[in-house]
Amino acid sequence: MSFKEGKSRRVIGRVAAVAAAAGLGVAGLAAPASADITIQQYVALGDSFASGVGAGDYLADDGCYRSANAYPKQAAQEIGERLWFEACSGARIEDVVAEQLGHLRPGNTEHVTIGVGGNDAGFSTVLGACAGTDTALCEAAIANAQNVIANSLPAELDDLYTRVETKAPDADVVVVGNPRLFDGSTCTGSLAITPDEQALLNETADLLAETTAAVAADHGFEFADVRDAFTGHAVCSADPWLLGYVGTLESFHPNAAGQDAYADVVTPYLNW
Repeated sequence: MSFKEGKSRRVIGRVAAVAAAAGLGVAGLAAPASADITIQQYVALGDSFASGVGAGDYLADDGCYRSANAYPKQAAQEIGERLWFEACSGARIEDVVAEQLGHLRPGNTEHVTIGVGGNDAGFSTVLGACAGTDTALCEAAIANAQNVIANSLPAELDDLYTRVETKAPDADVVVVGNPRLFDGSTCTGSLAITPDEQALLNETADLLAETTAAVAADHGFEFADVRDAFTGHAVCSADPWLLGYVGTLESFHPNAAGQDAYADVVTPYLNW
């Protein structure tokens, strides 16, 4: 049986299950209903890279910086599903567990995307340590982040993914990674982070991607890897899809073009 055939059967099964829960027979599916109980829903979980920090057009003044240009908004429109946009700036895994899982439901949660882990590894702290000329401070911060990614993050991600599976057992779940920020170029926005330090930061981004992908695979989740898509579009490049330092929390996040690139990578995983 092909993937698409399997997906179709799961969708039919979900609709039938919802109908049964509502007291409808199979024949009732063809009859008009007072409420559309079969509307499929997409829940977007995660941190600032998932909420769209850096992409502008923020939807509410609630501190989450959810952008109208963010990939969850674009993907939901493309696949025609109702979006529960839960991703929030600054979120760690524990925040996703505590605050973002409320709209996961069996039956009608069709898709879930999860993009989180960078803040748990100290994304902002590491960049702050590497800004300037203290290479030893930068290297120590990177080593600490790599230790967290290798030794602490897998168990936290495993717990999160298990909770998602439990709350939305019928959903197709896609874990979304982050790009490498640098390509060895320097400019005002790179805050004097040297090419060698940039290489170490990129190695850390790779470790985060590989670790996250491995835990996702253990749960049978797809992993949307955006690293190749961002090649040639790093901070300080001729056509950057990532902001450098801009004096706000938008620093070192994807701009609107970067969120378009995210959408191009993520949406095919959802659009079956």
